[in-house]
Amino acid sequence: YLEIPEDIIEKPPTAGLWEGQTDESEMGITYSQLDEYILTGEAPEEVKEKIMKMHLKSEHKRRLPVMPNF
Repeated sequence: YLEIPEDIIEKPPTAGLWEGQTDESEMGITYSQLDEYILTGEAPEEVKEKIMKMHLKSEHKRRLPVMPNF
């Protein structure tokens, strides 16, 4: 009902940093694999390892910045 063009709906997610880049190629897994792991905790060992590496590498983004006590 939103009348969104099909090419936009089907376009692979990307950060748009360079031509041909996609989120899935950067992650090394598909969004379907990521969804399955998040929903069920089940995934091939290789997929689990990639997800855990991404989680660890982005840990700093989940912490609040250090603030001085005034």
